[in-house]
Amino acid sequence: MKVIKRNGRTEELDISKIKKYTNEAVLGLSNVSLSELEVDAKIQFRDMITTEEIQQTLIKTAVDKIDIDRPNWTFVAARLFLFDLYH
Repeated sequence: MKVIKRNGRTEELDISKIKKYTNEAVLGLSNVSLSELEVDAKIQFRDMITTEEIQQTLIKTAVDKIDIDRPNWTFVAARLFLFDLYH
């Protein structure tokens, strides 16, 4: 599966880059699941997706998981948003 980077270049999807950001997003938070975030987000990936769309997909996936019993997903979504904003 190929991705389109912000500079317009294409390259193979590198899951390790996504894992780097998702690991940091859930670090130190209870009642959130790294694997749940990655699996649910991956379902929405497609060939030639942009890196911006990948980041937005991860954010949306985290937002969709927020509920009264699992409020820490709010922090995951916020961290992912900040990573997107600053990178």
